Amino acid sequence: MPKERVKRAADYAGAIIGSVIALVLINSYLLWQPLTSGVVTEAWPRILWAADLSLVIQICGSLILLFWRPRWLRNLLELVFAAAGLLSVAVLYAVFPLDFSDVVGGWLNTVVRLILILGIAGTAIGVIVNLVRFLAFSWRVE
Repeated sequence: MPKERVKRAADYAGAIIGSVIALVLINSYLLWQPLTSGVVTEAWPRILWAADLSLVIQICGSLILLFWRPRWLRNLLELVFAAAGLLSVAVLYAVFPLDFSDVVGGWLNTVVRLILILGIAGTAIGVIVNLVRFLAFSWRVE
């Protein structure tokens, strides 16, 4: 089995910074939504709870891992991050607050939905992998 790459403190600091920026941007949609030519619809606020939850979990978990990262905790939080990401992408797909019809045509709506389905599948696989990693490898002596 290949040795897993252990993340450094800078990785977690970068995740915190990126998540805070994303949190601010997606929640300030009233400022940028008019600039999207109708691509971002009025349904956007209906996805915010899931996106915010995922980002806050990422920020809090990365903050913990910034200072303390035993293998079991790292594996558990990676599982939680993946599950929260799955929820967020699934809600984005279900609500689909985007409409490209007026800009380039309805075909792009279909393409983006297909990409979201692939994202859901990939994230679900990530949840399973992280669950196995947590259950099988968390307690192994490093």
